[in-house]
Amino acid sequence: MNRRVFHTLLGMNLIILIGLTLGACQMAAKGSAQEASAILEEPLVVSNYQDGAGTTGIRGKVTLKTTGEPLSGCYVNIYPDTISNLLGPSQFISLPTDDQGVYSLELPSGIYYVVARKRISGDATGPLAPGDFYSEHQRIVTRIEPGKIALVDLAVVPMKAPMFFKSRVVDRETSTGIRGVLVDSGGQPVMGGFAMAYSDPELKRLPDFASTLSDEQGEFTIYLPQGGTFYLAARIHAWDMPSPGEPYGKYGGATAQSVTVPTGQFVQGLTITMTPFVGQYEPGKSRRPF
Repeated sequence: MNRRVFHTLLGMNLIILIGLTLGACQMAAKGSAQEASAILEEPLVVSNYQDGAGTTGIRGKVTLKTTGEPLSGCYVNIYPDTISNLLGPSQFISLPTDDQGVYSLELPSGIYYVVARKRISGDATGPLAPGDFYSEHQRIVTRIEPGKIALVDLAVVPMKAPMFFKSRVVDRETSTGIRGVLVDSGGQPVMGGFAMAYSDPELKRLPDFASTLSDEQGEFTIYLPQGGTFYLAARIHAWDMPSPGEPYGKYGGATAQSVTVPTGQFVQGLTITMTPFVGQYEPGKSRRPF
């Protein structure tokens, strides 16, 4: 694992609650391994710079993905790691973008994840709601170099369904949990996904716990407050039901297999295979079972 770029996550500030509503959708084993691998999202590494004239930081433009028009009033969040799955409070945040969608922010040198969000409420922080805007590709990474300005443009889309956060938060590294790896149908690691732990086998509700984002080796960790029996699934996005083509998988295959975790121990070596979800997309159905 490359700890210099993708940090081992020490805990979770927020537990993602994803609505996996599939209605009458059917899971079909469709598409070749090559097609499955092609759609898996990879972190986008941006390495464009200009001379900072003594300033170190980041600058760019936020636009609407559909039209290319600039978006004002958007905040850009800078994360040094993925402890909060890029959904919690960020270490740095820009001022709102101007009328041309431009933002700029002085930063210490280092490697960062960059995310843009605009809440209709005008708030700089807090859970996103339908109608808010967010950068759809939330795994944009850039290196901030001394005396240089990293140029990072961000395209945003409107949110169609709410994100949910659970009150039972594991906000520290614990001695109990699950470690494993996410792979595609070709056996290649999936970076930037996350695993979800449920206490029932049907996976028809919001998850109890979510893992750290998987690293470049596809490795993830779910920290638990205590042991128990869990059923695991994995996906890429943290909102709405899976859309056709989104990588999704269950530990054990079509029928989820249980994992028993003793208190004070880690169950390790689990593999979840993610394949393109095939089904009818019904936006905004994240509160209902699939």
